[in-house]
Amino acid sequence: MDLSRQSDLAVIAAAVLALEQWTYRVGAAGMAAMRGLPALHAAVDQHVAHIRGVVADQGGRVHPATLAAYADGVADSVTARGWTAREVLAGWERPSWPSVHLLAVCVLAEACAL
Repeated sequence: MDLSRQSDLAVIAAAVLALEQWTYRVGAAGMAAMRGLPALHAAVDQHVAHIRGVVADQGGRVHPATLAAYADGVADSVTARGWTAREVLAGWERPSWPSVHLLAVCVLAEACAL
């Protein structure tokens, strides 16, 4: 295996790990809440469509490294403004935009089997 291929695999593994961490922080509970909250489901669907439009390549594929980098960029921006993933512990009845958006990242990762 050449160094370039090893590097690519390492990047993909790190991205998948980052996406798994987002699923642990917000995705698992949010996806469970979506089943009982149609408004949350609809909001997440809209966010998924937006995110897919931003991160998909020309063939419509979503690469794990691109999606993970996108999630980290969003998180960096909103964390600087005071958002924390602990917010979702209070429930999903009235989630903030960052919580819904990062939940949408998790839903997209799952849909793309990343």
